[in-house]
Amino acid sequence: MPEFIHRGLIIMTGKTHLTAGTAAALCLLRPDSPGKWVVCTAAAAVGAVICDVDVSTSDSRETLNQITALTLLSVLAVCLAEFWFHLGILRNFNRESSWFRLISGFLALLVLCSWGKTRPHRSFMHSLPCLVLLSGIIGYIYPALVPGFFIGMGSHIVLDLLNYKGVRLLYPLKFKLSFSLCSSHGLVNRMIAKCGAGIFSLVSFILFLSYVLTPLAARKGF
Repeated sequence: MPEFIHRGLIIMTGKTHLTAGTAAALCLLRPDSPGKWVVCTAAAAVGAVICDVDVSTSDSRETLNQITALTLLSVLAVCLAEFWFHLGILRNFNRESSWFRLISGFLALLVLCSWGKTRPHRSFMHSLPCLVLLSGIIGYIYPALVPGFFIGMGSHIVLDLLNYKGVRLLYPLKFKLSFSLCSSHGLVNRMIAKCGAGIFSLVSFILFLSYVLTPLAARKGF
């Protein structure tokens, strides 16, 4: 397969997971404040793509760079939103976590993902044990991130189960599960990406409309 086509397929699949994961998180969690929307969306975005650090193609380094860039952009977006709009995210972080937990938890996350990168694609990084371990580390870093991250990563695993290639859901068991309903870069993939983007935009619009219409005195804050 030509390199540029193969690269495009990776990007398209990443977009599908990203839009589906963030849309699922917003629909299920329905954050009731702008601060919670920011945290939910950022956590779901990272969770939705982190599984694919184990991609083992010739473009795996580019895929890893994309995941790293998205993670950094999510963190930057949260920081900028807090700086500009004073959403209460930092205040809540200081109440529920600490900078030591942030740094030590990030190092633990880095170690686990680095090891997961050495495993075959759709094995450890796409398994239920990994979902539990990563969610536990995220909860240690900052508990408010867990619901969005869990849904984002869970949606990635569920979508990959629809593909023809099996997922080692119960790693380290060698058993693979696949519903064999579609290709990871076919029509269904494109439809899910577009539907996810549409649902995310619509739900976000409705939520922000509710934020505007809710009197300031009645808001719950972060």
